[in-house]
Amino acid sequence: MTVVKMPQLGETVIEGTILKWLKQEGDQVALDEPLFEISTDKVDTEVPASAAGVLSKIMVPEGETVAVGTELAEISDGGAGAAGAPGAASQLAAPGSGGAETSSGTTGGDDAPSAPAPPAAAPAPQPAAAPVAASAQAVAPPPADRGPRSQILSPLVRKLAGEHGVDLAQVPGTGTGGRITKNDVLGFVASRGVGAPASAGATAPAPAAQPAPASAPAPAAVAQVAQVAPVAVGGGEEIVPVSHIRKQIAQHMKASLEISARAWNAVEVNMENVARLRERTKDGFKAREGFGLTYMPFVTRAVSEALLAHPMVNSELRGEEIAVKHFVNMGIAVSYDEGLIVPVLKGTDTMNLLGIARGINDLAARARAKKLQPDEVHGGTFTITNPGPFGSLISVPIINQPQTGILGFDTVEKRPVVIDDTIAIRHMVYISMSWDHRVIDGALASQFLARVKQNLETWDFAGDLGL
Repeated sequence: MTVVKMPQLGETVIEGTILKWLKQEGDQVALDEPLFEISTDKVDTEVPASAAGVLSKIMVPEGETVAVGTELAEISDGGAGAAGAPGAASQLAAPGSGGAETSSGTTGGDDAPSAPAPPAAAPAPQPAAAPVAASAQAVAPPPADRGPRSQILSPLVRKLAGEHGVDLAQVPGTGTGGRITKNDVLGFVASRGVGAPASAGATAPAPAAQPAPASAPAPAAVAQVAQVAPVAVGGGEEIVPVSHIRKQIAQHMKASLEISARAWNAVEVNMENVARLRERTKDGFKAREGFGLTYMPFVTRAVSEALLAHPMVNSELRGEEIAVKHFVNMGIAVSYDEGLIVPVLKGTDTMNLLGIARGINDLAARARAKKLQPDEVHGGTFTITNPGPFGSLISVPIINQPQTGILGFDTVEKRPVVIDDTIAIRHMVYISMSWDHRVIDGALASQFLARVKQNLETWDFAGDLGL
C-alpha cells in the first residue's frame, strides 16, 4: 500500500488545491502516470503517481485546499474489488457535506465542516453582550468546535492577524475542516471595527432584527448572494463559472486594497532616445535572439537601479518592522488566457539589459504556456505591470502584496512637447506608481519616479545590447 501525499513543489509552497483527479477509485495506475492536477498560487501542475497499482482510495476531493504532506489517496498493489466503498464512506463521513456548502474563497470542496454551525447557536443566550467591546473574547466559539484543520494557517492569514491585532483563537473558520481563511480574518476585523458588536456581532444577530447586528455577518451573506444571483438569467446573458485562477486574483486584489493605504502618483517620461535605439537595433536583435526587443527591459533596468537608490520603496511591512531589501527580484505582470500572473525575475539589479530581456521573454513565454514552476511566482520585491500594448494611456495598478509598490508602464506614443521653448514631437509615456502610504510618503515616491525618469531619459543603453 502506497500513500499519496500533497507534494512540496517549491520552497515557498505550503499548500495546494486539488483541481482534478485524472484517475478514479478502482482505476489501474502506472508508475509516473499523471494522477491528479493541483494549483499553487495560479501555477497548475500535474502530479505523477509515485507507485504502480490500483487507486484504492481518494481521501481529498476536487476543489479542496490542503497543506503540504496531507494524505490524498492510497494506491494498493492488489485488485480493486472493494476499493469504491471505502472512498465513498470517507467522503460521506465529513459532517455538513452536500447542501450545507459555504463559500470560503480558497476552497471549492463539498465537505464544509461543522465550523459554520456552532457560531449561530453557541452565543445565542448572550444578546446583552453586544454593547460591551471587552466581551468579544468571551463569546468566541468553543475550541472543540473549531474543526480538525483550524490550526492550518497560511502566511497571509498570519500577516493579516498580526497587522490587525487579531487573536486567531477567536476567529471561526469557514474553510474545510474549520480552516481560517483570509475572508474570515477580514470579516472579523470588519465586524470588530463597526464599534459595539466587535466579534460578538458576527455570532449574535439573533436577539433583534436591527440594522447594526445584521451588518456584522456581511462576508458570509455576500458570499451566499454571489452563489444565488446567477440563477436569474436574462435575455442575452451568458453565465460562466468563476475559474480557480480568477478566484485567486480576486481574493489577492481585494485583500491588497483592504490591507494597504494605497496612494498614487505619476511622471511623464521622454522615451525618444530609447525609441530611436530600439528602432535601430530591433531587426538585428530579433535575428540574433529569436524574439523582439520591447520597452520592458529598458524600464526594468531603470527601475532596478532606482530601487537600489531608494531601497525603502523596495521594502515590506512585517508587523511593527520594515524589511528593507537591498536586492531586486522584479515581478513582471503577464496577461494570459486565464487572467494575470506575476512571475518573478530574480536578481535584476545584477543583470544588464540583454540579460533582463532574455529573462523576461523566457518567463512570459512559459507563463503563457503554463509551464512555470511554483517558486517562480514567489519572492518578488517590486512589480511592473505593462498595459501599454493594449492602448492604456495611464493606469492605477493594485499593489502586489506584501510589496510596497507597483509601477505601471503605459503606451509610448508621439506627442507634442515643449523643448527649449520650441514645440517638438517626441515619444512620450506616463509612468505611474501605486504605493503603500504605511511605509513610504509622497516625497519618497516622487523622488523614486524622478530617478526612473532620469535613467530612461539619459542612459546610453547601446552597450548593453551587444550590437
